[in-house]
Amino acid sequence: MRVKKVFIIVLAFLMVGCSSQTKVIQEPRSVVLEFFSVKEETRPIFNQLITDFEARYPGIKINQVIVPNGMSVLKTRIARGDAPDLFISYPFEQDYITRARKGYLLDLSREMFLDRIQPTIQQRYRISGHMYGAAFTQNAVGVLYNKQHFKQLDLKTPSTWDEWVEVMETLEKAGKKPLVMANKEADLTSVLTLNFVANVFPPSYWKSPLHLQNDSSWMEINTKVETLLSYAQKESFSMSYSDANEAFAFGEGSMYVMGTWALPIIERLKPDLDYGIFPVPVSNSPDENRVLGGVDIGISISSDTEYSNEAKLFLAFLTEQANAQALSLYEGSISTIIGVRKTKESLAILEKKVQDGEAVNWPNHYWAGGTAAETEYRLLTQQYFYDLDKTTYLKKLEEMFQKYTYSPWDDGE
Repeated sequence: MRVKKVFIIVLAFLMVGCSSQTKVIQEPRSVVLEFFSVKEETRPIFNQLITDFEARYPGIKINQVIVPNGMSVLKTRIARGDAPDLFISYPFEQDYITRARKGYLLDLSREMFLDRIQPTIQQRYRISGHMYGAAFTQNAVGVLYNKQHFKQLDLKTPSTWDEWVEVMETLEKAGKKPLVMANKEADLTSVLTLNFVANVFPPSYWKSPLHLQNDSSWMEINTKVETLLSYAQKESFSMSYSDANEAFAFGEGSMYVMGTWALPIIERLKPDLDYGIFPVPVSNSPDENRVLGGVDIGISISSDTEYSNEAKLFLAFLTEQANAQALSLYEGSISTIIGVRKTKESLAILEKKVQDGEAVNWPNHYWAGGTAAETEYRLLTQQYFYDLDKTTYLKKLEEMFQKYTYSPWDDGE
């Protein structure tokens, strides 16, 4: 009898143990993905989109990570083998090309969700017949202007360089601050200057070592930039990006050369602001004043991720019209997703130019130095804004471009 009882007790323990083990095996595995972004301004909308995604797919969690100097941090992390699962990625940029060629990025070429993206924009990610990123929004740079200031002085939006200078002169004589600039931050210097650079020099220009010092085109660009600086507010060199957004929102300046990514910020500061946008009139030929812009939110997946299917599921989720609409509406940029309606009436002129092919890509995306060259360009440009020494500026720019190694491009890039 005692043997029987012992047998029953042992059997009961074994059954409990097997039952517990079965429960552990049956529990769903929780997948955690890291989405590394460099765009603080889109943190709230991505938090909301991630919440919606996690509600649909409760077994997947996504952590959005944003840090200062994000692109440099990302470059370091990838180099040391600590790549995030998903991260912001821009086509044409040397960093993107290098990562694709070295096998750091997951090939997305055969993913069906790419069919939802406008081909002319998505094809920018093509390298040797493969695509390693997905484009979700397209940014554009224009001149934001205060409609009330223009109405008060009976001003029309300029379409040529000379007309723009006349408008600034009229505003200044009327006691207005013609141009808001955030010259405290080196990053913002390129938002202004690259409008001129991109409209003068084609992508092929950046393939070989450059000689800037005696180049009349560069001299003309600098002369125009100095003209704009002369109409900027005196406190521009102590003004940050946030300060500039606030100054324009509350009517402390009449115009502001800025990208579409700033629109939601400005509108939240002053919801009833009556403003418009016109293309930057870099020359006296309106047809040649093309809109500067590029992929604003593009995402790649690390080839080292353990959860490639889950990461692709998130990208597919972002291409759904409702989610793409929410992202574009919040961010203020032009959606690349087919079927998404226009989000802001103020963007109509810029959007039409982009759709008509009257647009130019960010020239820094073609620079062989990648993020390093872009950072150095901005610092040199900020110093030039201070001292207006164009001779030294062009000499240092020439030295900067020549010290980087130029790589052969693939066809069509």
